[in-house]
Amino acid sequence: MPVRENPLSSIPLFVPQIFQEVQKVATNHRKNAIALRKFQLQCSNYTPSVDGEFSGEYEFNKEFVRNINKILPVKKGQPTAERVVTFISSFVKYCQIEDERDEHGDLRNTIDNNTLLSRFIEYLLKHLLKGIHAKDKNVRFRVCQLINLVIDLIEINDGDLYENLSDELFKRLLDKEPSIRFKAVEACSKLRGNNVDVTEKLIGIMQNDPSADVRRAVLLNIEFNEKTIPYIFDRMRDIDASIRRDVYTRSAEEIGDFRILTIENRERLLKWGLMDRDFQVKKVCSNMVANNWIEHANNNLLEFLERIDVVGSNVAQDALLAIFKSRPDITQTLKFDESFWENLTIESVFLARVFYEFIKEDDKLDDVLPDATKLALCIQKYNNLMNQASVEEDQLNYEFIVGQLLLISRSLNYGDELGRRQMFTILREILMIKYIPEGHIESIVEIMKTVSIDERDFTNSMAEILSDIRETIEDEDDPLIQLINGMSNLSLTSMRRSLTSEMMSERERRNSIDSSFTIEDDDEGLDNLIINVKCLHIVRCILERNEVELRNNPPMYGLLNDIIMPNIKHNEQILRELSIQCLGLGCLLDQQLLDENLGLFIYSVRHGTSELQNKALMVIFDILITYNYSFIVEKIKQGDQILDLLYECLHRENPQIQAIAVEGIAKLMLSKMVYEKNILKELVVLYFDIETAPNLRLRQCLSYFFPAYCHSSVENQCLMLQICVPCLTGLIEEYRQLKNKKMTPPLQIAQQLIDWADPFKVVKSVQNEERIDYGAHADIAIEILKELFKETNKEVKKIYCQVLNKLDINESAGILRFKKLTLLTGNLKTRKPLIDAVSRNAFKKFEESLLRYYSDAPDPLDDNELEQLKDILDFIRNLQEGKVTCKLLI
Repeated sequence: MPVRENPLSSIPLFVPQIFQEVQKVATNHRKNAIALRKFQLQCSNYTPSVDGEFSGEYEFNKEFVRNINKILPVKKGQPTAERVVTFISSFVKYCQIEDERDEHGDLRNTIDNNTLLSRFIEYLLKHLLKGIHAKDKNVRFRVCQLINLVIDLIEINDGDLYENLSDELFKRLLDKEPSIRFKAVEACSKLRGNNVDVTEKLIGIMQNDPSADVRRAVLLNIEFNEKTIPYIFDRMRDIDASIRRDVYTRSAEEIGDFRILTIENRERLLKWGLMDRDFQVKKVCSNMVANNWIEHANNNLLEFLERIDVVGSNVAQDALLAIFKSRPDITQTLKFDESFWENLTIESVFLARVFYEFIKEDDKLDDVLPDATKLALCIQKYNNLMNQASVEEDQLNYEFIVGQLLLISRSLNYGDELGRRQMFTILREILMIKYIPEGHIESIVEIMKTVSIDERDFTNSMAEILSDIRETIEDEDDPLIQLINGMSNLSLTSMRRSLTSEMMSERERRNSIDSSFTIEDDDEGLDNLIINVKCLHIVRCILERNEVELRNNPPMYGLLNDIIMPNIKHNEQILRELSIQCLGLGCLLDQQLLDENLGLFIYSVRHGTSELQNKALMVIFDILITYNYSFIVEKIKQGDQILDLLYECLHRENPQIQAIAVEGIAKLMLSKMVYEKNILKELVVLYFDIETAPNLRLRQCLSYFFPAYCHSSVENQCLMLQICVPCLTGLIEEYRQLKNKKMTPPLQIAQQLIDWADPFKVVKSVQNEERIDYGAHADIAIEILKELFKETNKEVKKIYCQVLNKLDINESAGILRFKKLTLLTGNLKTRKPLIDAVSRNAFKKFEESLLRYYSDAPDPLDDNELEQLKDILDFIRNLQEGKVTCKLLI
């Protein structure tokens, strides 16, 4: 009988040879996996078990992991190492198939605890866990990568090994390297033990990990269930567009029938997807709605609309438009016949209105819209049903239907005289109704202007309607009417002058009113208030649609005297606010009216209630933009107070006032109406001020404004260059005094200021190209060096020295600027030497960066250069004489 060959002697040659082959190409992996499996069987069968140990099997496993150790220190992405990792996965997968087939003849997802494969996997995982805490990040990455591949194929049944593995992987979820956290996430998501612990860990990583790749890995691998859905949907607001896109991709695949989601979650999916700023996210969301959701609604648009909140939704229209654009087969089946208009629901009328909006661009509107007479009668019918409804829900539904019908009516062609008159008559009747929803008023006024002959006819008609509405107020008993009649002959100027004393004594008057009487307790007083509010809403809508100057439109002066001005003096806040808004719209149409009432708006901003201040400030900004800031300041009475008022509003404690002021100033500066260095400085300070952090409206506005302003023109960036160092100095001082670590660190502030002042980011245009100063950062460096002479705090000096190295100073700065810089740096070293080692090293680096632009030593200064450097020489001389001692503060 021939002697059986000992495979153990071949292990040091055969296994390395296999690993050598598989790293060349991936096409031979299958062949080598079969050969290695066969050799593994030979080794395990050659030496029998001795005291529970499989000697041949042990030798094979030891050699196998020895070869794995060769690739552990190799960097991510190295092709040969990646092929070896792929081969290991192929080998384990093949072993699993063969191991199960040998014993059972079919394939299973688990293996027994005492098979060749189970012992091999246990040995391999225990070996890999030894390197999971290695100092080398490449070793930690490869270990997590291999563990992920193994547990993806095999379920771990050993309890102790599973616990050890999960504990170590949880620690790697917090590794400082994103690539390692990425692999740890993939591995953790495949653990099939205590899913609660795994899920909680992954949710925390998905919410807080700074790496988009890691968050995306969690999103794609975490279980999709009732507990995780809210956290997955939160990723729709992720800053990374690919993550937001994957939320919709996975939702469409995992959810299937969207009806299992709550109304709230459906709204969130639609709102954040269809309104996303990234085109690809919008596209994926649109496809989800048009191809997935509508299928589960049986391709029925009305059934689809019933599944979302049409009345309270802001995105139902966008969802319908997405379906219209992607599914023309569905839109072709829509029919709006007689029975449709007779039995309107909130879904059907909404569908009709959006469909008309959709086809408006194709000039097909006249073919599908009903005639004006039919639509007018339809509006009348449902408006009557709204007023007759006794159940609040029915009333709200009919209100929505009427509102949609009015929106449809705005698109009608009123060439038919009979239809035009019918619509005018019915809308007039609706306006005469005491209680009319505010949302209907704007549509009605818009339609009334459309059916009117011209601007004058429109104003006359609306003035008559308003006169009829106000006649319902009793003249004798109502004190408001007595006030109006008593003041009807007052001029606008006298009205404005008397307002000051009226508002000053408002609080005393309110305190003296009998507490037993309130307008809520007086039905007649409440009715009068509602009528006055309705009148002011109508007047506002008229003025918003008026383009003719008031001097050429006499009926508007009647509305001004009879409705607007009396209500400015009324003690009800809502009437004063609406009146101020209407008066502001009137001032946009009449310069004389503005000249008489600008002081009123200024006073309202300074002394009015919070909401009145907001309205008045918005009116002032509308006026400034319409008439031009310089014109208002120079030509209008009290216009010289505008700049002081803007400064006051920027420092108000009211966050709404601050936000409105910032938005208005940003518009004025972007349009180049205002070019004020101090205003820009205030905006920079507000942007970094810790107190404005909760004011998201203000922060968002400034986040857009600064890059848009500074990079749009050379002049704007020059203004930013002038305030960079003063702003930085003041903000550093504030940071030191507050010692508030939540405030943006000074170095980060400096980097942001430098970015805004980067001349290479200015928009390239014919006007800008020739005037861009690419060496402007040298001026910032000069100012910072001057600050270093005056600064005594070593921490602040350290910041300044670090900022110097963030500046982009190149040949474009010119020889004169370089000589200024070298003159300042040389004197700083001799007169104000830096003590701190970090500061010295940073300053030395900056000095060396300057000197590299000189091939030889700098030439001596001639007389012309001495004259140009006079400001620097005077600064140094004053420093030597002790005249420069104070810091620059904002």
